Amino acid sequence: MRIATTTLFNRSSAALQQHQADQAKLQAQLSSMRKILTPADDPIASARVLDISQAKSINEQYATNSAAADSFMRLSESTLNQVTAAIQNIQQLAVAAGNPSLTASEKKMQDAELQGRYQELLGLANTTDGQGNYLFSGFRGDTKPFTESAFGQVSYNGDDGKRLVQISDGRQLPISESGSDIFQRIKNGNGTFVTAYNSANTGSGIVSPGEVLDPKKWQLAPAPRDFSIQFQVLPDPANASKTITTYDLVNTTTNVSLIDGATVPRAPGTALPRVYAENGDIEFKQLATDPVAVPAWDFGVKMNVKGSPSAGDQFSVKPSTHVDLFATIGALSTALNSYQVGATGAAAFQNQLNTALSDLSNSLGNIVTSQASLGSRMLETDSVKDTTEDLKLQYAKTLSGLQDLDYASALSDFAQNQMLLEATRKTFSQVQDLSLFKYI
Repeated sequence: MRIATTTLFNRSSAALQQHQADQAKLQAQLSSMRKILTPADDPIASARVLDISQAKSINEQYATNSAAADSFMRLSESTLNQVTAAIQNIQQLAVAAGNPSLTASEKKMQDAELQGRYQELLGLANTTDGQGNYLFSGFRGDTKPFTESAFGQVSYNGDDGKRLVQISDGRQLPISESGSDIFQRIKNGNGTFVTAYNSANTGSGIVSPGEVLDPKKWQLAPAPRDFSIQFQVLPDPANASKTITTYDLVNTTTNVSLIDGATVPRAPGTALPRVYAENGDIEFKQLATDPVAVPAWDFGVKMNVKGSPSAGDQFSVKPSTHVDLFATIGALSTALNSYQVGATGAAAFQNQLNTALSDLSNSLGNIVTSQASLGSRMLETDSVKDTTEDLKLQYAKTLSGLQDLDYASALSDFAQNQMLLEATRKTFSQVQDLSLFKYI
């Protein structure tokens, strides 16, 4: 069998080129430390590397988002800590203002400190994150949340939305807060109903915030649950030198007594159904001593009045509504500046002070609730951080198994292919010498 010279040259050239290509590939693998240089090297592994690389990049972005969310919420928590301290300072000021030895002038001096605390709170409510985004404007991060039209009159310009940050495949974490929820939507009174002093009162009666004994019974009371405690003072029939104070519980919507069903107002000089005892419980239910003129009733609430109410004095009992922290401070400021000497003035001031202290306590509770919510979300970012770190390690390990080069094996292959390449070169050079044209 004869082999053409062309065939010898073509086969030798092809073998030489193949070994050179293999050598170049091995050299590229050794320099990059990767065994997959192109998808053609391993299509299935290449596809997996692409998928895992994308997942790894997304996981890294989640970690970045989680860190940013945590930073924003920690700033919000720090700000709320300062708000808490400011409210506590105002509470201390209000308690000190209740000292009966303080004069009207000294109470006005306390108002100067209150004004400073008010401005501090307003500044904290308008805190930004350092990049121009307001912490407490809801979704509208570029809008200043609170503007003041007058002392104690503050408007909210944000919304109730929450800015969301994607911290994992299935979780968008809210990081911003609605300033209205924190500073303005605060339940007054005891959270269920609120007692209030009538500015026309002339006695020294001071009403307590009251207590809810059974929330279900209060909800069953006739709407709109607008009641009043009304007092009457008449001479004691048994001792003309003494007086007897009586009171009535009235549905102010219908002007009908809850105790005996009588229409209010009663005839002048008429005693009311119950006898008043200072600091005794005033229960909104039918008592054994009441006239049995109405069906049995029980609204599940009670309060007490201390001091000496005058004839015609009233205290209202209504469902709790929302008040805002700034208005509460404004009302306290008004009380400090309008204090009047005397039993009536002292009672009016103490009733206003009790209302302010109750509302400040509720405000503080509202702040603590917001802090608890922030704390739970920050714990979630910590948990997500641990998960993303675990995934990062898993992705790195999987990618290493798919594309990292076995350096020892590749180096051995490189040396072997180098030897084959040299052998092919020498063989080719000797095959060239077999031509008969050399002897012509």
